[in-house]
Amino acid sequence: MAVTKQFAVEIDTELSNLYNDEWTINQKILGYKDSLEFYVKNPRYASDNVEHYEKQIEILKQKLVPIKKRQRELNEIYNQDPWTRAYLVVSSDGHVHKDMYCSTCFPQTRYQWLVQYSNDDEKTIVEDAGQDACTVCYPSAPAEVLNRPSRIVTADKLAKEKARQEREAKKIARIAKEKANAPTASGEPLKIIRSIYKDGKISYEWIKTERTAVSYWLNTQSWAKFSPREQYELDNLDLIVRNLAEKNGVSFEQQLKILNNKLKKRRD
Repeated sequence: MAVTKQFAVEIDTELSNLYNDEWTINQKILGYKDSLEFYVKNPRYASDNVEHYEKQIEILKQKLVPIKKRQRELNEIYNQDPWTRAYLVVSSDGHVHKDMYCSTCFPQTRYQWLVQYSNDDEKTIVEDAGQDACTVCYPSAPAEVLNRPSRIVTADKLAKEKARQEREAKKIARIAKEKANAPTASGEPLKIIRSIYKDGKISYEWIKTERTAVSYWLNTQSWAKFSPREQYELDNLDLIVRNLAEKNGVSFEQQLKILNNKLKKRRD
């Protein structure tokens, strides 16, 4: 009986999930073995930990038994009438391979099984893989295809693209919020003089929000009765009023009145 596309995809999908389950369990076993080794070498810390980890390792090994049994059953089905398969190396520049035994890979190489290409002809796989096609696995791949970006969409790529879009959306939202909260109509921060030193050097600071600008104006005015204000401080106050007035769509006098009312409430 000829193998159908649906049949191949179903078998490989189940196998892929089984291999992922096996890998996850083996990683847990390795972790438990590391902990067990520590407590064996350091018995003063052991308490009941040695027995605990030995038990956990045995439980996980037992979980592998039915997984490996089912893997063997499905592999036997495949071996009776093999079909084409495709695997993508899990890395930033991973290539697509026809099996997991390519000479360009390593024992520790991890793959993502592209089950959507099971039982497809190699031409289809190479056409979609484009520049990601392994030239060792697919030596006959045309040069024009190998120079084209990959069209293969994987769960990993979708997740990365979704994460990128979310980061971009957060960045846009953050910038929009900063502009909305800025003390200027343009959405930019306001540069004012922090201090003028005896040698003539000037230091500056940036006021990034309208709230900070109002606080600066109120604090500077509040301290005016305790110490005389420098000219640059008066210029800063004037600059703040002018920019807030422009942002809020009111006249300089109206904005100044708003700030003075706030100052009066603070003093009261």
